[in-house]
Amino acid sequence: MALEPNHEENNDLSGFKYAWYKKTEYQINIKSYLTLGTGKANQTEIEQDWTIIPGEYNHIAVESSAQRYIQSDGQMQAFYEILEKINKATEVVELSLNTDKSINEVTNKDEILRKWEEIKKDLHFFELVKESYKTFIQIYDKEFNNIDRNIGRNLLYQIMFYPLPVFAGGSFTDEIPVRTTLSTLFPGEELNYSSAYRISGNKEGGYMVKLEGKSKESQSRFENVYKEKYQRTLVNPLEYKYAIEGEYIYNQDSVLSEVLFHVKEELNEKMIYVCRYHIRLNKK
Repeated sequence: MALEPNHEENNDLSGFKYAWYKKTEYQINIKSYLTLGTGKANQTEIEQDWTIIPGEYNHIAVESSAQRYIQSDGQMQAFYEILEKINKATEVVELSLNTDKSINEVTNKDEILRKWEEIKKDLHFFELVKESYKTFIQIYDKEFNNIDRNIGRNLLYQIMFYPLPVFAGGSFTDEIPVRTTLSTLFPGEELNYSSAYRISGNKEGGYMVKLEGKSKESQSRFENVYKEKYQRTLVNPLEYKYAIEGEYIYNQDSVLSEVLFHVKEELNEKMIYVCRYHIRLNKK
């Protein structure tokens, strides 16, 4: 990691007491770019609003709005329509958090599953229209039946609830545990990544956290799926890379006010996925 460790004695961080203690609203902008070969394969930009409502000790409710598509691939319009219906099942997600502010459990999973069963009835029309739509819906059906795992692996949720050791009473120099998320380029495949962080004060009286991370996976783990799905199209051998960069800004009350988070997943020079998450506190 390029980040140097914190030296607390030279950087007064005693006021950094991060906690979710009141209702907050965030605007989320997600911009992704996927290359295939020498050209642009797909570029998407969406916006969404999240309302974070703290409950009892280490319990949080997340209320999310419908996604607004700023830029999208017209050929994917039907999938976006299906996804809009699917997302209604998780408009409200209630969570219990670990002491480091990472996700422990989805506590309203029964309610989410009930909503999903109703939504599935509406989606049956799409299943009859096209086999690819049916496959898409079936993938989500499996995810809803393992909602704890899939919310916990969801990168947006991981970004919002990032487990800094200091949140759990650890030292500013303690290491962040290895995390597990889902690959974008190998759908359904999990990957482990490590990360390091540095906290510093800023001139506005708040705090800044910088993160860097990279995959802990051996490339050999993905060799077979690469040969099956991509080798014929891309020709080049697999040269797998995964990296993250994050910048978190907290105000002088230790309230999370802005996040800029980048992810880059690369199979080789012919197929690269880059995604930027920009999360901003709504100060209205």
